[in-house]
Amino acid sequence: MTVIYMMIVIQSSGSGNMVMRAEAVDDSLVELKRAEPSSPREDGDSHSEAPARRMPRRSRASIAFGVAVVAALGGIYWITARPTSESTDDAYVGADATTVAPKVRGLVEQVLVRDNQAVRAGTPLVRIDPEEFTARTASAQADLADADANVAAARAALVSLSAEERLASANIAARGTTIRSSLAEAERADADRRRYEALVATGAVARRDADLYRTTAIGAAQTAVKAQAELGVAQREADVTSARRATLQAALAKAVAQRQRAAAALDLARQDLGHALIRAPIDGVVGNRQARVGDYVQPGSRLLTLVPMNALYVTANFKETQTRQMRVGQAVTVHVDATGGSIKGHVDSLAPGSGSTFALLPFEPGTGNFTKIVQRVPVRVRLDAGQAEVAALRPGLSVTAKVHLTE
Repeated sequence: MTVIYMMIVIQSSGSGNMVMRAEAVDDSLVELKRAEPSSPREDGDSHSEAPARRMPRRSRASIAFGVAVVAALGGIYWITARPTSESTDDAYVGADATTVAPKVRGLVEQVLVRDNQAVRAGTPLVRIDPEEFTARTASAQADLADADANVAAARAALVSLSAEERLASANIAARGTTIRSSLAEAERADADRRRYEALVATGAVARRDADLYRTTAIGAAQTAVKAQAELGVAQREADVTSARRATLQAALAKAVAQRQRAAAALDLARQDLGHALIRAPIDGVVGNRQARVGDYVQPGSRLLTLVPMNALYVTANFKETQTRQMRVGQAVTVHVDATGGSIKGHVDSLAPGSGSTFALLPFEPGTGNFTKIVQRVPVRVRLDAGQAEVAALRPGLSVTAKVHLTE
């Protein structure tokens, strides 16, 4: 026989609990029995214990309500209060690395440094075969010597011209003296001619003597004319000689210009010879060394990279909404994933545009359908000096940057 019990509890205000039990007597009959009410003593006990049980329940409800109110007020304050810091894990260690490239073409003769080697500014890094540049330097030196000879010849021509000008001036002076002498002789001969012609008229002298003096006077006059003509010739020769000065001066200027060109060519040849030995432009550590002995390199081709390990910084890409209260000089805590430690720093500067502004394909919101995307602004963090943990940093490491806005 199967027995099934059914308990039904009914709570009333004054009569307590009524319990009804259903008991299966056999397979076809179910008997309902009502439980007898409890005694008055028992009722009295239950009434005395009820307030005692209700008192703790009310206290717990009040406490729970108070906690809920405090939590709600705290949440409202946390949402509306000004943030004291902003952080991002989109941050990386950076350095202004320098790419070392040759200025001349040629075969790599020697690689004088190894990977990850620390070097100082001026340290030889790579040597290019200087044979070609040595020959060019020698040729430029010969061209400069030839230009020096041309300048000397042009100056000598000017010195010779000055001498010729002085000679022409002396000839002019001599021609002037000859003219004065010829004029004096012509005047004397003409006076003799007039005197003898007067004497011939009186019959004191013979006509033959008068004719002789007349011929002498005519010769003296022609000699004076000739002297004047020779003076004109000497003056013209002096003018021609002086006219050559401009030509010789131009030739000298040309020779000087050629000499300067030759000197510049020699300087370039010497520079190329010096550039065959490539030196470190900055202090740093050698990285990404691609130069190998026997490589043929062109000007501008990458040989290696120098990373200035003493000038590291952090670039943190904050959301544009995080930069509202961000200012230069605010303290920054940088957590380094590689070391697990933290480094102190300060905000050095904010980029003049978001990251998408300087992308290869800049963001253009004025075309097509627009979807607003929160942009990120690169913020450079300057690491404080004197921290031992900085020595473990390397460019490209991931970090978490936290900017303290209240400091």
